Amino acid sequence: MKTQLQDDDAMQENRNRFRLRRPSEFADFELRARDLRVFYRVAQDQVQVALIGRKRGNALIVEGRRFVL
Repeated sequence: MKTQLQDDDAMQENRNRFRLRRPSEFADFELRARDLRVFYRVAQDQVQVALIGRKRGNALIVEGRRFVL
């Protein structure tokens, strides 16, 4: 995850890193890495990670609980 967000431009979209389709109060972008999901914002030159969760089916699990963006 660190390499994906540090070395590349974190705002440049690709297959596993993209802007969220619906606005969220938590994040603007999502990074997919296997079953992990990292939700983040980019402020000036810094990447601010808001949430890290696991994807199980259609559910996002953050800290053991189902989470809805």
